[in-house]
Amino acid sequence: MRDEKKDQFFLRHMQDLANRAFQGNYPVFTDFLTTAEYMLLSARQHWMPGIRTVYWGGHKDCEHVTGGFFPKDWSGTEVQMFPVVCIRVIPLQEKYAQTLEHRDYLGAILNLGIERSKIGDIRICRKTAYVFCKEEFASFVVENFTTVKHTSIRCEILSSTAMVPQQQYIEKSGSVASVRLDNIVSAMTGLSRGRAADLVRQGYVIADHAGRTSVSFVCRDEMIFTIKGYGKYRLFIEKDAYTKKGKQKIKYYKYI
Repeated sequence: MRDEKKDQFFLRHMQDLANRAFQGNYPVFTDFLTTAEYMLLSARQHWMPGIRTVYWGGHKDCEHVTGGFFPKDWSGTEVQMFPVVCIRVIPLQEKYAQTLEHRDYLGAILNLGIERSKIGDIRICRKTAYVFCKEEFASFVVENFTTVKHTSIRCEILSSTAMVPQQQYIEKSGSVASVRLDNIVSAMTGLSRGRAADLVRQGYVIADHAGRTSVSFVCRDEMIFTIKGYGKYRLFIEKDAYTKKGKQKIKYYKYI
């Protein structure tokens, strides 16, 4: 159930930021947005004449983004203005480093006393992690983030996000009776269609940044799904490709 008071407080805060951008004629930025906050903010297309909203998380395929309120006549390069940096996290001794997961890195960073809204995506490539965070906290993270579980690490701020690897995926394939949401969730999670339908009805499925609670919602090619407890996926519907039993062939990439 949505907390309407919390939503209204958030929107008032966003309006204050937009007002600052308008009155000062310079860009003003949010913290990293939750999915619910992004949905609220993106649904509000017009804050006032002369202000437009841009989103950026530090890399072109980041899930967690910050919002920027820009004067329409702003001439600077937008994404370079965002106060978001990427920190590369490397084990001091890779040979003896543990295999760490997203929650290990995030938990260790939050234990430093940093709020979740200051941290964006954490991308893992083998035993190296790339942490996107607000620029104002980057030096603090580099100086104090020294261990994850039992692995000693070192951090460095990257000078360019071109050094960040592409998002890693596990590619899988399957077939569905139709591209209804309950069928797609069932294929991605390996659950029965009934259990997948329960997840949808309970509000545990987000598709393209929007909560979907209708099991009959028709999914589209290249939609991105976040399924609570099961991860994040990108769907590819194979055009005119069917099994002998007439089922639609699909591919889906699970984010690592």
